[in-house]
Amino acid sequence: MTTTALERCDIRLSSEDKAFLQLAASLDGTSLSAFIRKAAISAAKDTISKNDRYVLSGREVRELFSVLDNGFVPNKRLQEAMTIAEQIEKNGALNAGF
Repeated sequence: MTTTALERCDIRLSSEDKAFLQLAASLDGTSLSAFIRKAAISAAKDTISKNDRYVLSGREVRELFSVLDNGFVPNKRLQEAMTIAEQIEKNGALNAGF
């Protein structure tokens, strides 16, 4: 696969860090740039994957299932906001009393 570099990203490294990364890149048989890019993309995928889930407490799970089982009942302020939103959707903002 041939890729063309479209963007540039500059980073600053200590000489020790650069030498360490150059050694790793040479052992991997890649350029320093390719090695850093591969490692950064892998780390980014891991971070995104770890933050792509929600962990709920037992109480939160019960509340969620209660809403799913029984439906959500909006309070008065939310009901008013939903009514205004319906008016805006139907008539446009100028005719909704704004």
